[in-house]
Amino acid sequence: MADEFMKGLVLSMVGAFGWFVFAGWYRTPEYYAIQQLTVEAPEPSNIYQTVGIFASDAFLWLMILGPVTYWILIPIFREIRRNMVEETSS
Repeated sequence: MADEFMKGLVLSMVGAFGWFVFAGWYRTPEYYAIQQLTVEAPEPSNIYQTVGIFASDAFLWLMILGPVTYWILIPIFREIRRNMVEETSS
């Protein structure tokens, strides 16, 4: 269980760092704006902005789905499999 916790934590941290960097570049209109990092992304004018906005969204989902996978889904599936094996062996 400790390795799954660390995998989820690392995915959360990597996703958060990447999202903060790319969202800071592309979703912060100005430094003193009240809403930062969650503002709608501007319309990309070149391929680099398109990749940056896509990377921001990808890192956001990595930050959310990585820990959910390792902390919730994998332990649930292991418990279900363990229960199924116990039922068939008894």
